Amino acid sequence: MMDYLDSRFAIYLIPPYSVSCPVAEVHQMLRKQFGFVAADQFQVHATLKGFFKKIEGPVDPVTAHLDAIFSNLAPFPVHFNGFRIDDVGIGLNVVQIGDVPNPAMMALRTQIVDVIRPFIAPDCDFVKEDLDSPFAAHITLAFRDIPLSLYDDVLAYLENAPLPTQPFTAKTFHFLQFFSNDWTGAWWETLTWRLLKSWHITEKQND
Repeated sequence: MMDYLDSRFAIYLIPPYSVSCPVAEVHQMLRKQFGFVAADQFQVHATLKGFFKKIEGPVDPVTAHLDAIFSNLAPFPVHFNGFRIDDVGIGLNVVQIGDVPNPAMMALRTQIVDVIRPFIAPDCDFVKEDLDSPFAAHITLAFRDIPLSLYDDVLAYLENAPLPTQPFTAKTFHFLQFFSNDWTGAWWETLTWRLLKSWHITEKQND
């Protein structure tokens, strides 16, 4: 097992089965038909805090900070708002409700970043792409190994895909550790992960 300095960590919102199942089908079909593997290496998720390299030391303090956040969190609605398309990949936009950012999701993102930031190693290779860009939560369909030249073909292929469109409630959140043989290159080709902790939020905990 690699040590903490060789791994990366992330915090994800995990959609319900009714959302995850059709998205997982899309991942598998894009692997089968186009050879894309990167998205299928992950859980179906929306990123709240993307990859970060942790400073030396135990992971327990990070988990404790996340415990404090999720113990006071109420479930909140998540809406789909079309595709999110950029030069990294294609996903389903879930950061908005209508034309405005989802306030509960934005607040949660801020809380998580605030508690995680002191634990990020100075030489973390993912700081710029995660913290220097506007937060744009999405559920990935294809990324990293999808060439720009195939975007139109993939979008056409997805026209008949069973993509989720109905709002869902954010209740489940995961803290994960990731491993790769090449963090400076095509890290997704050898990516593996383990679940460190899961939180399932209920209304009762806030009564």
